[in-house]
Amino acid sequence: MRSQFHYISAGSVKEALEFLSVHGAETSVLAGGTDLMIAARNGQMQSRYVLDVSGIEEMRRVQEVDGFLEIGAAVTFSEIIGLDLVQASAPVLAAACARIGSVQIRNVGTLGGNVANASPAADGVPPLVVHNTRALVQTSESDRLVPIPALILGPYRTDLKAGELITKFLLEPLKGTYRYNFQRVARRREMAIARINLAAVALVEEDRRISDVRLSAGSVTPSPCRMRAAEEILEGNVPNTELIRKAAGKVSEEMIRQSGIRISTEYKKPAVEGMVIKALSEMFSERP
Repeated sequence: MRSQFHYISAGSVKEALEFLSVHGAETSVLAGGTDLMIAARNGQMQSRYVLDVSGIEEMRRVQEVDGFLEIGAAVTFSEIIGLDLVQASAPVLAAACARIGSVQIRNVGTLGGNVANASPAADGVPPLVVHNTRALVQTSESDRLVPIPALILGPYRTDLKAGELITKFLLEPLKGTYRYNFQRVARRREMAIARINLAAVALVEEDRRISDVRLSAGSVTPSPCRMRAAEEILEGNVPNTELIRKAAGKVSEEMIRQSGIRISTEYKKPAVEGMVIKALSEMFSERP
């Protein structure tokens, strides 16, 4: 049996926040609806109201403001892929969005929904982490900027409270000689949910030494994070096969430290190491 609910479409952030201030505890927010509508069709959604924010112009803007790349929470994956501003300042995010689902899903799915759903396999999250992204979380009376690792507390759990709405993301743009790579492992190809994913960026100096390297892997830790130990191994060095393998080993060590030994560890440990090796080898390969 399908879920029964009242549908409300908000025309502005102010209107949405005013509604949430009264009905936040009994409302599900719809931006793209790729996950929410499945839950509703299956009768798993218990909310009394569904608040549609997909048409709010303020949440559909992408712009540079005060040195940050601002991406509205209702911007779709397809729009992110096609924007020159994102390609120039956050190409690893565009690469990740291009790997999400089908064209139909990318046309309606949003970055805000990807984060708010807090799936450990969300392809949009690792790129946001390596860009030190903060989400603007608003209520009718206040707002706060929350780093992505602090916003996503665990699988399908966030720090969002009743009445709060993610309205946009503030990314640190990466320009110049930064290199990037995005990888994902799934049972099938793009149409399948990622079992593991990885975003990597690094600044490569003229002498080929690595600086400002950032790695974040999805589906390997309870909540998203930077792989600091692996980054430290790479930082300040010229990449080579041994160095890359050591960094990959540190990523799997961090996975086990945070998640413990599980049935899936036998599969995930070599898989995540292989994915890191592939990403870094591609990223640091000599380019013509």
